[in-house]
Amino acid sequence: MDSFSRPKDKDDSPERPKENNPSNSSPLSDSLNFTEVYPDRMKKEPPAKRFDQFDLQKMSQVSKMLEKRTLEHKIDEVVSQAQNLKPEGTLDSRVSIESIASLKELLKKTLESLNEDSDDSFPLNPLERNAVKEATQSLIESGSIRDFLSNSLYLAFLYQYLGCHTKYKKTVQLSLSIDPNNTLVQSIVHELQELNHLQRSSKESQNYTQTNEAAVAMLSKSALRKRIIELGRGSIIVLGDLLIDELLEGNPERISREAPVLILEHVATTNIPGGAANTANNITALGGKCHAIGVCGEDDYARKMAQMLERHGITYDLVADSTRPTTVKTRILSKSHSLMQQLLRLDRIAHHSINDAIERKLLEKLEKAASGHSAIILSDYKAGTITDTIIEACRKISDSNKNLLVVDAQNRFERFNGCALITPNQPDTEAALGFKINSHESLMHAGSLLMKMSGAKSILITRGPHGMALFQENKPIFELPPFNKSEVFDVSGAGDTVIATMTLALVTGARPEEAMALGNLAAGIVVRKPGTAVTSQKEMLEALDSTDLPF
Repeated sequence: MDSFSRPKDKDDSPERPKENNPSNSSPLSDSLNFTEVYPDRMKKEPPAKRFDQFDLQKMSQVSKMLEKRTLEHKIDEVVSQAQNLKPEGTLDSRVSIESIASLKELLKKTLESLNEDSDDSFPLNPLERNAVKEATQSLIESGSIRDFLSNSLYLAFLYQYLGCHTKYKKTVQLSLSIDPNNTLVQSIVHELQELNHLQRSSKESQNYTQTNEAAVAMLSKSALRKRIIELGRGSIIVLGDLLIDELLEGNPERISREAPVLILEHVATTNIPGGAANTANNITALGGKCHAIGVCGEDDYARKMAQMLERHGITYDLVADSTRPTTVKTRILSKSHSLMQQLLRLDRIAHHSINDAIERKLLEKLEKAASGHSAIILSDYKAGTITDTIIEACRKISDSNKNLLVVDAQNRFERFNGCALITPNQPDTEAALGFKINSHESLMHAGSLLMKMSGAKSILITRGPHGMALFQENKPIFELPPFNKSEVFDVSGAGDTVIATMTLALVTGARPEEAMALGNLAAGIVVRKPGTAVTSQKEMLEALDSTDLPF
């Protein structure tokens, strides 16, 4: 037997006491007693009296307070909080800039640089602009090293609070230039940097949430209803590891005398499309056309494979390989009344790769069929069909015929460079990257790494009860929760349903986000069913009506 085929169809302060200070210091510098911390270099006081340190933990509390309060109340609250800061111990300090004149020259250059920068975040309102103006003027009129340092740190706090990140960084650099070896200055700057990082992360998370919510809001029932009906226009090739899921049902009779095992009396045998064949079955069940290409053995199951594909409306090209069996997963089931229990599974499978001759025959079949279809799905179940040669040839054939190239694989994603879409599940993604996805940050990191590793244009990570996450080139992540959270019966084959539905949607005009939503919807239906299952347009339309999406 060589090969056979069937033709293709279709986030009450005490009043601040007034102080007499000849220099024009900022409110923060007065209240934090920077004059005790940073002495005038011209005063020859004993070191123990010249250097005092305030409680850095309370400085941290002030920093966090700045992040949460509005600007109108910020300065008064900082003053009230800072009055409680008590000098503790001594601090050795070496001021690196000796003269006020050189310091003012450094200040002049910094202010010129700040004036050249536009705001990084958003335009300041009049109150915010006035606060920056007053803080800057206090810095300009500083008459001592201690005032320069306190006022520059205050201005840095203010820029950080307002989200002016470039100006914040330059002002911090100014503070460090005044006294780069001072451990207290370094601690304050470190606190500022930590606060800035947290604030930016919070804004990024908020921006992500807003972006994702806006994208979800663009999904409407009316638009998705139209996309579901359009699925029937899709025509797709599935090339990969075709297999049979064989179910042997039997009624339990008694325990065998030969061994302590159950004797079943055979009732029925059912052959169901599995692996790449299940992907093909999902396509035709949704009304699309599918042509399956794969390998079989020279055995009786090859004939059963052909009959099974025909029965589900799938056209096919099967290439016989004498070195391997037709891939079959046999499940022995004990049926008692309405309860079905799996007792054993027996796999007939070859894991070695197909040889050059079989590769050539498969690619001949693919070249003949490619022009009549809109997409090629590579389905790798680690049974030897998807070799590097097959992948490279599929890239070339899909390019020349303008086919969408989509991949369903469990590992070694770097093989599929340039494909349009890869749809790994979360466990396979975690195994490939070597870490768990247990937060939004780890999910973002995983998606970024997987995009780089695979070179794919888009990645869909299916996450079970956590829904799905779509990563695309030059676009923000798009996430959807599962439409069905409570009625999960069996997740077998749900990944095949997702890739089949998404590919059909993409080739019939759906946006990637719409295609993802349809894949989510379809998977939510099949997991309610036992075993490897499919869904239909009718079921999808009914399930769509029960979602919370806008009309």
